[in-house]
Amino acid sequence: MSGSRTTLPASTWRWALAVGVGVALLTFGLMYLAIIVYAAALSILSRGDVDWAALDRFADVMAVWGLPALYLLLITGAAAWLIRSIGVATARQGVLAGLISAAGLQVIGLAFGPPLLRELILYPLLGVAGGWLGSVFGGVALAGREALYRASRDVGAATNAQEIAAAIGENLTDRKLDQLTLWSIASRAGNDGPLELELLATWAPRAAGIWPPQRRLDAAQLPALSDLRRQSPRLVRRRELLPAERGVWKRQGIRSALLVPLANPGDGPDGLLVVASPKGPGFSRGRVRAYQTVGAQAALALENLRLVDEARRSAELRERKRLAHEIHDTLIQGFASIVMNLEATEGSLERDPKSARSHLNEARRTARENLAEARRIVWALQPEALEQAPLSEALARLAEKWSEGSGATAGVTVTGAPRPLSPEAEVALLRVAQEALTNIRKHAQASRAVLTLSYMEDRVALDVRDDGVGFDPEGIHAVLVEGGASGFGLKAMRERVERSGGALLVESEPGRGTTLVVELPVPADGRANRRGGLREETP
Repeated sequence: MSGSRTTLPASTWRWALAVGVGVALLTFGLMYLAIIVYAAALSILSRGDVDWAALDRFADVMAVWGLPALYLLLITGAAAWLIRSIGVATARQGVLAGLISAAGLQVIGLAFGPPLLRELILYPLLGVAGGWLGSVFGGVALAGREALYRASRDVGAATNAQEIAAAIGENLTDRKLDQLTLWSIASRAGNDGPLELELLATWAPRAAGIWPPQRRLDAAQLPALSDLRRQSPRLVRRRELLPAERGVWKRQGIRSALLVPLANPGDGPDGLLVVASPKGPGFSRGRVRAYQTVGAQAALALENLRLVDEARRSAELRERKRLAHEIHDTLIQGFASIVMNLEATEGSLERDPKSARSHLNEARRTARENLAEARRIVWALQPEALEQAPLSEALARLAEKWSEGSGATAGVTVTGAPRPLSPEAEVALLRVAQEALTNIRKHAQASRAVLTLSYMEDRVALDVRDDGVGFDPEGIHAVLVEGGASGFGLKAMRERVERSGGALLVESEPGRGTTLVVELPVPADGRANRRGGLREETP
């Protein structure tokens, strides 16, 4: 236990003064209460005749031995309570309270006569020793409380079972000795069937040799599992195990394990927290209570993770079904039509060239429609870049990658205060930037491109400028109608932006480069509006 060098507020010194005075008064009060009780007992036993000599001897024993022992006990407990109350692990407060209480004892003792030299030396020493010892106990309790707080905080922030196990293990266990595992409990044949455990996560201070070697356990391997439904912790010692399991524990150096059931607050399976230790005596009550406290939060966190995973899987399943229906209703039927028209073309190529040309044109038209439909499906998918980084970083990475592949230079500038955008808005802006850079590389013959992402009060804008050859503004309409050769096209960019309630503007001049501007409305809560918005303007 080391004292803190931090300057403590005046209120904590007042607490030390109050505790010291209180211990002094309580010590004398309890001593004289003990003498009175002893005198009453003598009176009852002697039927009214008090043996004053015996009472004097008892008072002398109390003054020599009882009072110092009582005082040491009281100041130790009071100092520990003081440290826990002020929340600062420093020995100065406990020692100060001990010195104040020792002085208080001397002041009170003046009412009964001058102090003895032995008392002048003994009580300050006892006060310092008791104050320091109480500070140690209080610091240990305070450290345990802080560790429990950190464990609860980390469990609440965990995103998977392994992080939950690490949060408990790193804060509450003996980080040199203990091992920790998290299990999911299920009955193989209903609620009354035998229990089976599936390993969720492990934590240990060393990388290898963690118990258990297998990922599944049942009541036959660990008999203590059979009565876990009572939802109370159970201490299991190695000697209670079956021979096979006892050998595993012995090889791992495990002598005892604390089993803490985790009652699931929802509909999911219950869990089990197992803390294995090489110590034989087991776990203190304080540690058991700490594991129970954090275990309740761990059970809630595991249930939340399960629900999130179920929701994610359900959403993925719905999305897969939706895509399957879309592909079946559009692409597959379109491809079948193309095949039929090509087969018809092959059959009538020599005998009826006009009919063959008609079938060929129909196959070409269907192929273009399917290509447009495939692009629409692709646009609806979330870009991986936005799953790994915010929009500004995704744009910067896109520009860097484009510069490496094109030989030109691209830069990204962000203006205004960044704000959260809806996923649809971010996807639209990133897709526009991708297509714009692709068009610059293929058609603009530019040496430099600049992307500017601007956050304004009610909208967000993306400007893409290049110093390339530009083009005739009169050709913009044709480009919008036919689409670009890059894979998505200017027409696709415009449609995507308009679906988000925004507008796309293209400005260009032969020999003067091209500027593409996208604006999306952004309400105060950061969610892109799907209705209304700016209209497209073309020069």
